Amino acid sequence: MNIALLLTFLDVMETGNFKRTAERMNIMQSTVSARIRQLEETLEARLFERGRGGAEPTPAGRRFEGHCRAFLTLWGHARRDLHASASTRKRRLHISCQYSLVRAYLIDWIDGLRSDEELDLHVEINFSSQIQRDILSGETDIGIMFAPQLTPDIQIAGLGASEFIMVSTDHDHLAQVDVDRYVKVAYTSAFERALDDVLPELAFPSMVIGSDDLAIELLKRYGGTLYLPRFAFPSAQDKIPRLRLVDDAPIVPQPVFSAVHMRRRRDPLVVWALKLLRELIEHR
Repeated sequence: MNIALLLTFLDVMETGNFKRTAERMNIMQSTVSARIRQLEETLEARLFERGRGGAEPTPAGRRFEGHCRAFLTLWGHARRDLHASASTRKRRLHISCQYSLVRAYLIDWIDGLRSDEELDLHVEINFSSQIQRDILSGETDIGIMFAPQLTPDIQIAGLGASEFIMVSTDHDHLAQVDVDRYVKVAYTSAFERALDDVLPELAFPSMVIGSDDLAIELLKRYGGTLYLPRFAFPSAQDKIPRLRLVDDAPIVPQPVFSAVHMRRRRDPLVVWALKLLRELIEHR
């Protein structure tokens, strides 16, 4: 069985739209159509009804979803088991973290995990949608992200929240902020909505970007005002000495979540690793 076909099928089940799946998987829409058609031919069953409103799963498609998820999980565990058997180490853990959370938690968490000298640790940095696909397929044990999607096979748990603060090279007070010099950093769609709710007057700036690293570089070159994670502020100030906090601007919290496949949620290694991470976050 072609794993790419199964992953594409599950993504279409989530999005209900071939075009949206193509965007999320970074492939052509024609490739999505070809994969679904190939899967239907293999199964000898129609999985979706296509229409202007999107792709609606057929009864066969809905029945196949559970089998598909189970197959991907078993496949991922089989691959991991084969790799583990070739290793001299006793335990393996694969974790994946969203880009914007790396500086906040990942390095210190790795320090704690490395206290287990027999642990074979694999770490990746990725986007939340890809992290969840890797958890579903069994490639990743634990994912850390801002905005998980709820699915029946993945256990989502809150870990706390990161605070985002307004910083500026120009101003000390919110009333002075000029929308023409404001850059919206859209870390996630949920964060962007929360930002628009508290600051509707800044909802439509001339520039929107999705990376705090790029945002800091833009501030260094051009100056201006934007939101950064609180943990990123000291290092940003080192690069931009004139950068300061806008004292009376609202603080925007962004919840942080862990994601684990339901089959792995009671695994002692996973439980221990998440306990370390929670303790780290609680003591920040």
